Amino acid sequence: MRSMHRFVWLALLIFISACSTLPSVVEKPKVEFAGLRFDSMDINKPEFTVILRLSNPNSISLPIKSIDMKCDVSGTPFAEGHSLQPVDLPAHGNALMELHLKIQKDGLTQLAKDLLFHPNESVKYHLLGHATLTQLELRTDFEFTGTTGLAHILGKNKN
Repeated sequence: MRSMHRFVWLALLIFISACSTLPSVVEKPKVEFAGLRFDSMDINKPEFTVILRLSNPNSISLPIKSIDMKCDVSGTPFAEGHSLQPVDLPAHGNALMELHLKIQKDGLTQLAKDLLFHPNESVKYHLLGHATLTQLELRTDFEFTGTTGLAHILGKNKN
């Protein structure tokens, strides 16, 4: 009986030691706005790209299944879309991800008005979205607001 108690305690200690080497809790990745680009202003097929910087605070890599996002310009729904490919976010690392968004007609009209009637003023934007991890179905929400100028939108800003 005594040897059985020792065996149980030994097995329990080995189990606890093994568990302590596993990551305790997976932290959600951090998402930061890294850039905004209009790739084409063709009225039939405007192309808009948002660049996000993903940061992994964990000691394990995180497979990002998808990112979904909506964008408002000057308070008007402007675009929505999602990432085209999954990304493997390295442990304690960063990755840039580009999202191609479908532009809505009303949003494009509002942006054109802002640029035409107020070319020297900044345009206000609001981005709202979430990233989903592949295996865990863990979701992290993000939101950004800011302004950008005409030169930056047209790609003439060299910053």
